[in-house]
Amino acid sequence: MRDFGLAMEKIVSKIPTSLWGVASDKLVDLVLNSTNGERMPSELAKTILFYWQRDQLATEMGLQRLVEAATILEPEKTIGVIEELGLHELVIMLRETVKA
Repeated sequence: MRDFGLAMEKIVSKIPTSLWGVASDKLVDLVLNSTNGERMPSELAKTILFYWQRDQLATEMGLQRLVEAATILEPEKTIGVIEELGLHELVIMLRETVKA
């Protein structure tokens, strides 16, 4: 699981800061509307709530947790969101992470 976390750090570090707000909004929608909520580890959910309460989901750390949760819950939809943002290099990285 540590490798997964490192992959999320690497992916999020490549998202331009100008897209953090949009990415955060789209990923929050994806996570909240997922029918696979039982897949989310409770610690990850608590961490996301922590960042949400402090209005920090559009920060690098907040995005890391959101991408992690979205990838766990809805891997293909997460890839679609990243693709919508025009981040094609990250789509490739995410696909490799999801396969691993």
